[in-house]
Amino acid sequence: MLFAHSSEREFARLLDFYDVVWEYEPRAFSIAWNEVGDPTRQFRPDFYLPDDDLYIEITTMNQKLVTKKNQKIRRLRELYPDVRCKIFYQRDFHNLLVKYGLEEPNDVTLPAAPTRIPGPPAVTNLSVHAAAV
Repeated sequence: MLFAHSSEREFARLLDFYDVVWEYEPRAFSIAWNEVGDPTRQFRPDFYLPDDDLYIEITTMNQKLVTKKNQKIRRLRELYPDVRCKIFYQRDFHNLLVKYGLEEPNDVTLPAAPTRIPGPPAVTNLSVHAAAV
């Protein structure tokens, strides 16, 4: 099977080792449409685990591309709230490979993994706080 990135191949090896049933990029989700209703953007998660009804996206790219991927996943969750999709960032993926012996620990400094997919910032009404002081 041809994978878009070596990290996807490694993840597939891990799933195979543990006899986890998986499918590679089985479905594309439309996330934007033009004025006549034709899809203009789609998101295709890397893996689907049918036994868990879970999609997995592997992201080991540079931060600029990770931001775009986060936007796509946020849009997927808005449009398809019943679809479960987890994202593995570079640090998550590296730690997983080390944990299961597929890669040696190294001294490479990896970026911190986000604790959640970024969303709109919390808005604080400063005039309410100023009036209370």
